[in-house]
Amino acid sequence: MQKTVRTFQMLEREQIRVHGFTSSQCYILLETYKHQNLSMNELSEKMHLEISTITRIMNNLVRDGLIIRKKSSYDKRVVEAILTDKGQTVARKLKDSISIYYRDIISNLPRGHVREVMSAVERLVNALEKAKY
Repeated sequence: MQKTVRTFQMLEREQIRVHGFTSSQCYILLETYKHQNLSMNELSEKMHLEISTITRIMNNLVRDGLIIRKKSSYDKRVVEAILTDKGQTVARKLKDSISIYYRDIISNLPRGHVREVMSAVERLVNALEKAKY
């Protein structure tokens, strides 16, 4: 189990690293791309990281002109992350690259067993999430 999880992490990290990002930076960009704007609390919950960690990662993304922080229009205490145009472009490239990577993995599965494998992976992910808490 540990070897499987580690292999997934290492291989996916290699796909992300060629773009010059850490896994955490990538996931912040992808989550923000998917939802258009997210509060720091929402990012923290989605990524299972402390707000202080999200803030530190976010500082680099802001510095690089990929994300801007903006006070929420409905609650000035809430800070939202919004992708810049440059951030949108980068996030789209990351999303496409990761999609191609997983498509390649799936194409290497034995014909007729893709659904079976995907179902098993989904059960594994659910078990990992439950064990985390």
